[in-house]
Amino acid sequence: MRKTFKLALIATAAAAALGSAQAAEVTLYGSVSTGVVYKHSDELTGGENAMKERDSVSMESAWYGDSIWGITGSEDLGNGWTVGFTLENEFTSDDGNMATADTLFDSQSYLRVGNDMLNIAVGNLGTLASAGGDFDLVGGFDPLEAAFGVGGMGAFASRDFAMSNTAVVEITPIDGLKVSFMGSVGDDDSNTRWADRNHYYGVGALYENGPFAAAAVVEMMQYDRPVGLSDDDKGMTYTLGLSYDFDVVKPMFMYQHADKVRNWMDGDIGADAYTIDSFLLGATAPLGGGNLLASLQYLKAENESTSSSNNEADAWIVGLAYTYELSKRTTIYAGATYAKGGDGLDKDLDADASFGEFIDRADYNGYQFGLGLNHTF
Repeated sequence: MRKTFKLALIATAAAAALGSAQAAEVTLYGSVSTGVVYKHSDELTGGENAMKERDSVSMESAWYGDSIWGITGSEDLGNGWTVGFTLENEFTSDDGNMATADTLFDSQSYLRVGNDMLNIAVGNLGTLASAGGDFDLVGGFDPLEAAFGVGGMGAFASRDFAMSNTAVVEITPIDGLKVSFMGSVGDDDSNTRWADRNHYYGVGALYENGPFAAAAVVEMMQYDRPVGLSDDDKGMTYTLGLSYDFDVVKPMFMYQHADKVRNWMDGDIGADAYTIDSFLLGATAPLGGGNLLASLQYLKAENESTSSSNNEADAWIVGLAYTYELSKRTTIYAGATYAKGGDGLDKDLDADASFGEFIDRADYNGYQFGLGLNHTF
């Protein structure tokens, strides 16, 4: 989870006619994460993306933790209501570039109004099962926090998915229960009619009661209809998360069924529609003043758009990490991941044409390990 050390800038406007003043609080926050990562990729044979076995060492921004800066603010409207905003931008700490070229506040940007029971926000938002942003419901069930390469939720289609032109309504009817409704009015594709643009809709709930937590999210993506796929223009994902904190260890479980989706981790995987089942079993445990994080993931996928005998695939992913807080704002981390693809996701690219655009095959056939530092402000 991102930690913030808030530098508060108080702007006060005097209302001379009324002889009173109102105060609005604006907060600058962020974090910088930089690590050194060794990567080994197995040899990929056949196909235009064939490559020899590779080993590399590189500086990685946000391999664990975030490299972001943001501004957030709020104003008290009275009677328990507040209005506020958040503008957040990702950057790469190793070279200083924006994570998304020519785009400011790409991580999230929204305006909100609400009280203790109701919160409404509109803008560019991470979706309900993205494990990112302020409105995600499932990130807390991944011990590796959607980080460490494919080690964190690397088997889940919804990771890092975000939508612009989106609204969310959060309702907290009782302590510990949050119910969320999210919808997008469509992306900014000016080449199609509004009704044919990509639309997102989601509903989910998160319940936390002492050491127990559970979440369930249902999401639908209405895709821009490509030629030949008019019957597969709706992709559905169903995500479940469970955890229980025994103090000495906190086991976690996640499952996701994605039906006829055409996106993977906020990336387009072409016109084909895939059905994917993803599983995660993990745990965190205090160790030596820090925390040990571990997960085992499995995914099984099928290309629904082809009758080829090579339309199925699977992959195993193992992740292990350790974090240690040097101070309230500085964390040192180390981690390792191992991934192995099978059938349509193995190392033979020629035989697996049904999954040619699905993922970066090298990331799912190799291993990585690294260490670094994350500092928040």
